[in-house]
Amino acid sequence: MIAGWIPSEHTIVLAGVAAAAVLVASVLVAKRDAWITQLEAHRNLVRRAVVGAVVVVVVSLGIAHLDDLEELVQRVERGDPAWLAAGVGLEIVSFGGYVVLTYVVHHPRAPRLNWATSTELTLAGVVATRVFSAGGAGGIAFTGWALHRAGMSVRTAARQLTAFMILLYSVYIAALLFGGVLVVTGALPDVPTLLGVVAMVVGGLVTALAFALVRVPEDLERRVQALEHRSGWVGRLATRLATVPQVAGNAARLALSIVRERPTVLLWPLLWWAFDVATLWATFHAFGEPPATGTLVLCYFLGQMGNLLPLPGGVGGAEGGMVGAFAASGVDAGLALLAVVSYQLISTYLPALPGLASYLDLRRRMRSWDAEAAEPAVGAPSIG
Repeated sequence: MIAGWIPSEHTIVLAGVAAAAVLVASVLVAKRDAWITQLEAHRNLVRRAVVGAVVVVVVSLGIAHLDDLEELVQRVERGDPAWLAAGVGLEIVSFGGYVVLTYVVHHPRAPRLNWATSTELTLAGVVATRVFSAGGAGGIAFTGWALHRAGMSVRTAARQLTAFMILLYSVYIAALLFGGVLVVTGALPDVPTLLGVVAMVVGGLVTALAFALVRVPEDLERRVQALEHRSGWVGRLATRLATVPQVAGNAARLALSIVRERPTVLLWPLLWWAFDVATLWATFHAFGEPPATGTLVLCYFLGQMGNLLPLPGGVGGAEGGMVGAFAASGVDAGLALLAVVSYQLISTYLPALPGLASYLDLRRRMRSWDAEAAEPAVGAPSIG
């Protein structure tokens, strides 16, 4: 009977493929401009149709996996709140590492970024990151803007921020490389070899890029400017493009100089990542047995690549990546889903409220900075 029919996952996928094929065919048959015009004219209708289709798919999948959903609900009910509270404590320590790294890197060149401001900048960056989640683009843009308002030139702020990111993600890249080697050599048998290869390739490419940046000449722009008058538009384009690698190269050298002067600076990004992983470990404990430490760490770092996807509010990228990596490594998918979602709630959404308050307070501080900068001009004698 039709009333008792429940579409399978394959049926839903095939229906989606068929709908996409019809849509593509309509674009090819009709003129592109005319099709876009019609789409814009019926934007609300299209939006409602898409939302309705998503609801139908979600409900159909929920009905098809009703038993799994019931088991998931039971696991939530059996969850241990003590472990979730421990996860909150671990995440607070993680944020502490980020705050100290922010202060150590930026305060010597921007005295206005004291401990209080560094803390506010860290928490406010959470709000900006959630709005624009592609690789933390929102948090990066917000921090660069804050550094500029703190007195740095645009170029100096870009160099400082890039050096900070190099230091922060050096631990991430090292974990990918080391974890990938463990998988490929068989020391970490639970993780599929393909995931180990991906970790090694990504870690290796980023490491090679970092070494290449160090070799970029400090005066690259000046050297390229010599081509501007002789090569026409090619020289002008090369001159504009030279700015990015020169700033990045100077930032890589700045990061190395900071490490040489204060080798202990690497403890703070290590604290940030280690205790963030520990938060995920605690959420696993809240709902079941966590996977082996090596599997947990590598799947965590592999899943973080999902943050590169520009998804609205950052929802789904890292979560899907982590759950997929854990499931591929033999971890129960339901347990992984509960642990990862709980981890995201603690590490990202829980700090959002203090992050918003920090953002508002930071804006107030910036207005006071502007007032301080304007004071000499008020009392300056007029000329003429």
